[in-house]
Amino acid sequence: MQRENDREGMVDAVYSEQVVQDYVHNPLIEALPPIFRESDVSERISVFPSYDEQERTLNPSYRLHCVQRLFQYFQPFEKHLDLEQRISRAIRQGYIHRNPFGKEEVMRVHESYQAMKQGKYINTYKNQTKKAASGFTIIGLSGIGKTTALERVLSLYPQLIKHQQYFEKPFIFTQISWMKLDCPFDGSLKGLCISFFSELDRLLGSNYLNKFGGNGKTLDLMLQRMTHLSSLHGIGLLIIDEVQHLSMSKSGGANKMLNFFVTLVNTIGVPVVMVGTNKAISVLQSEFRQARRGSGQGDMVWSQVPQDDTWELFVGGLWDYQWTHQYTSLDKELSDTLYEESQGILDIAIKVFMLSQVKAISNGEEKITKKGMVSAAKDSLKFVQPMLKAMKSGVPSEIAKYEDIKPIDMDEEIEKYKASIDLQEQIRIQKKIQNQKREKKELSLEESMTLQLLSMDFDSKDVERVVKKVLKTLAEDESKKIAIKKAMDILLHEDTERKPEKKKVKKGTTTESLLVKQMEKARKGKLSVHEWFFKQGIVKSSLEGFEEEEDHAALVSNSIS
Repeated sequence: MQRENDREGMVDAVYSEQVVQDYVHNPLIEALPPIFRESDVSERISVFPSYDEQERTLNPSYRLHCVQRLFQYFQPFEKHLDLEQRISRAIRQGYIHRNPFGKEEVMRVHESYQAMKQGKYINTYKNQTKKAASGFTIIGLSGIGKTTALERVLSLYPQLIKHQQYFEKPFIFTQISWMKLDCPFDGSLKGLCISFFSELDRLLGSNYLNKFGGNGKTLDLMLQRMTHLSSLHGIGLLIIDEVQHLSMSKSGGANKMLNFFVTLVNTIGVPVVMVGTNKAISVLQSEFRQARRGSGQGDMVWSQVPQDDTWELFVGGLWDYQWTHQYTSLDKELSDTLYEESQGILDIAIKVFMLSQVKAISNGEEKITKKGMVSAAKDSLKFVQPMLKAMKSGVPSEIAKYEDIKPIDMDEEIEKYKASIDLQEQIRIQKKIQNQKREKKELSLEESMTLQLLSMDFDSKDVERVVKKVLKTLAEDESKKIAIKKAMDILLHEDTERKPEKKKVKKGTTTESLLVKQMEKARKGKLSVHEWFFKQGIVKSSLEGFEEEEDHAALVSNSIS
C-alpha cells in the first residue's frame, strides 16, 4: 500500500515485485500500482452514486440537488477496459529506458541541462532513448465520454509518487506518473509551454511559470525546459486534450506542435496521448510522422454507443436514480426514446434523463414519461439538435457538417426549472400565509358573531349553524356588521316561518303574574292602579318628581348669581 504524503495526491513510493522481466529494477515502474486484471479495473473505475428512496419525498428544491448526482454515474464498457490496458502499457514501456539509475538517462538529463543553459533546443540527443512504445490517439464526438473515461482510468494511478530510498540507496525523487493538459485555443506552442509550467507548479508547489514562462523567453528555450522537466520529474504519460484546437492556428502552429510531440516521444521516450473530436482527424493525418507515432498502440475512434446490450447495461444502471415522487419502471419504449433523443451519446443521454426529472418535478407531474423526455430534449438541447438530426438521418455528408457539438450548460438549464420551482414554492408559501390569516380572521369573527347573537336570545344551535353558513359566503371586503346583519336576517326569517310554540309558565315566577296580582289588589281597595302603586311605594307622584327638578334648578340659579 502507498501512504499519502503531505502534498495533495502524493504518495510515498512502495516498490512491488515485477512479473515482467523488462520492468525489474526500475523504481519508476516498481512504484506504480500492479498491473490490473479486467475484473479489477471494472470494479475500480465504476461509479454508482449513493441513493436513498426517502429522497424522493424531499422538497423539490432539495431534489434538484440530488439529481445532480447523476453526473457521477459511470458504467464501464469494453472500450474503457481497453483504454486502461493501453495506458498501463504506455506508462510502463515509456519508463523502460528512462531508469533514473541507468547511465543513458543520467547523461540525457545532463545534456538537456547544458542545452537549456545555452538557450538551445535539442531535436536529437547524443544518447537517444531506445524505442519501446509510444502513445495513441483518441478521437470521437464531444460528449461521447472520452475525457470522463480518461479521468476514471487515470484515477487508478497516483499522480505524484515521492521516492526517498531504493534498496537502501538514497533516492530523492518526485515522480509524476501522468500529466494532462488542454491544448491552447490558439494552437500555439508557447501557450502549451505556459500550461505545462503552470500545471507543474500546481502539482509540485514550484515556481516554474515565473522562472521559465515569463515575457522575453524564446520559444526554443521554453521547449527545452519543458523537455528537461519531463525527464527531471519522471513524467510517465502526457495527455493533450482538445487537440482539435490545433486547426485554429493561423501561423503553422499545428505542424510545430505535432513536431514537438514527435521529438518528445523520440528523444526522451515520454508517451503522448492526444484526445480530440472528429475535427482533429485532418490535423493529425496531415503530419505522417505524427500519425504513425500516434498510432503506436492503434488509434481509438469512439463513436456513439450502439443500441445493443451495452446500451441496455448503461440505461439499466442509470434508471435506478429517480427522484420524482412516482417511480417509473424501465420498458423498451422508454429505452428507445432515450436512445432516439441522445443518439447513443452518453453525456446527452444522462442530461436528457436528468432534465426530464427536473421538468417533472418543477411542473408537478412527478414521474418520468416518454413525452417528458422528448419535451426536455427539445427545450434544453437546442444547440445539439442539428447534430442529432444529422446523426438520425445516417447520411455521412450531413454528419460531416458538424465536427463538434456545443456543450450543454446544465447549470443554466436547471436554473430555468429551478426558477419555476422557486416561484411555485413562493406562491405556495404565500397562499399558506394567506390561509392562516384568513382562518385566524374567521375564527375571531366567528367568536364575535356567536357571542353577539347569543346575547339576543337566539337559540345556540341555530346561531352556530347560521354563523358558519354566513362566513362561507362572506366576501373579503364585507365587515363584521354586515355579517351579523346577514345572520340576524336568516335567524329572524327562520323564526317567522316556525309555528309559535305555547310555553307553560309557572305561576308566581314571571313579572307578568306579579303585575296581575297588584292590579287585583287595587280593584279590591277601589283604587286606580297608579294610586295603588303610589300607596305601595312602587311609583312616585308626578308632582313629587316635578318639585325635585324645580328645587334643583333654583339651587343651580342661586349658585350662579
